[in-house]
Amino acid sequence: MLAISVCALVATPVALGADAAVVSQLEGVQPAADGLDVEVTGGDRFLVLTNGTNEEVVVKGYDNEPYLRFLPNRVVEVNSRAPSKYANEDRYALRPVPAEADSDATPSWQAVSRDGSYRWFDHRIHLMEKGKPPQVKDEDQRTKIFDWDVPMTVGGQPVKAVGTLEWVPASSSGTSPLLFVGLGALGLLAGAGAVALMRRRRRDRPASPGGPKPAEEAW
Repeated sequence: MLAISVCALVATPVALGADAAVVSQLEGVQPAADGLDVEVTGGDRFLVLTNGTNEEVVVKGYDNEPYLRFLPNRVVEVNSRAPSKYANEDRYALRPVPAEADSDATPSWQAVSRDGSYRWFDHRIHLMEKGKPPQVKDEDQRTKIFDWDVPMTVGGQPVKAVGTLEWVPASSSGTSPLLFVGLGALGLLAGAGAVALMRRRRRDRPASPGGPKPAEEAW
């Protein structure tokens, strides 16, 4: 059994309005994996994974296809055949997925990092729609929007990063919300395919998708 070293932190709130913010909080990796460091950065925007396990780590995409591969020699590769690669190239999955992308295809790996670490947009951990989430009935109350998980393997063994997306009133967050330029406009243009895929995953979940990193202007 592997043990864990995880950077679990409360991320900086991402503003949706003057009075509240959305926070994606990593709770850990299950089961624990010694040397696997995962964190949420930019509010609910990015996942960052650093592989110090001396094992191969593979992050699964939205169709459970191999998406990212972190090798023991610290090279990180993205599967250019994975639809998730293209869905994850911007915050709201606006870029089209090419016809050659196929979740069932044999992976084609391309190096994207050589320091054992990689940061990517992961639409499982944040909102894909504009406006107040329907789960929020009282804007003055801290409210769970949904639980999330990101499946991966470490040395061939299944693990997953798990966390929670929450609505946090500004008065309880202790931090003035940060307004990201263009957030509202991007939300209006959110890709319908990615939204449907995320909704399907959440509907199926029990109650309780790299070439270069994302374009700088999208960060």
